[in-house]
Amino acid sequence: MPESRKFMEKQQIKIGAVTIGQAPRTDITADILPLLSQEIQLVEYGALDDYSYEEVIAEFDPHPDDEVLVSRMRDGRQAKFTERFITPLVQKKIDQAEADGVSAVILFCTGVFPAFKHRGLFLEPQPLFHAVAEKLAGGKKIGVLVPEPDQVEQAYRTWGKSGVNILAASASPYMDVEKIEKAAETFVDQDLAFICTDCMGFSMDMKHRIQKITGLPVLLPRTLVVRIICEMLV
Repeated sequence: MPESRKFMEKQQIKIGAVTIGQAPRTDITADILPLLSQEIQLVEYGALDDYSYEEVIAEFDPHPDDEVLVSRMRDGRQAKFTERFITPLVQKKIDQAEADGVSAVILFCTGVFPAFKHRGLFLEPQPLFHAVAEKLAGGKKIGVLVPEPDQVEQAYRTWGKSGVNILAASASPYMDVEKIEKAAETFVDQDLAFICTDCMGFSMDMKHRIQKITGLPVLLPRTLVVRIICEMLV
């Protein structure tokens, strides 16, 4: 192959995607793969890949004072568990992805975690999501949709720490989509700047349904972080 042709060809970029549930997350990649450049290869890792649904429910069930997280199992079922159990499992998958030679790692979760160790570029949606929302809100209240009712109080606490005034509601992206439409009615006529869907499980279709009901812009974390990684690497 001529040297000039080698120079013109773009190098393949491998990105690790770590979910707190099980991989592959076909529900997420359905929306984000069309946004990725052809030079990017997405490699998925699941913190719960070595566990069955029954083991997760039995071993990782949140206690009353725990930070609650929600994710999707490989078969599509929703699993709810606590941050303190899942954090070391996520760290192992970050380590594995970097050992596999990825150029960057994306965390497929908007939850709040202790600082993860990483050698390369690491995109954690929660601080990015909050920073963007805080700037865009300009001091106005925003709507925040979380998956579970017991995450509503958490939402007020974590978004408050980021300086954002919110109105929170709950509806799981892994259950009945009609419940998301019902929850969206909470945000109608509330003088909100926009809405944030506070989980990587919310899809483009769900975003458009919420927009139609509320007439408000909707910030979707799965597409936000992918657009950032493309800006950084391509």
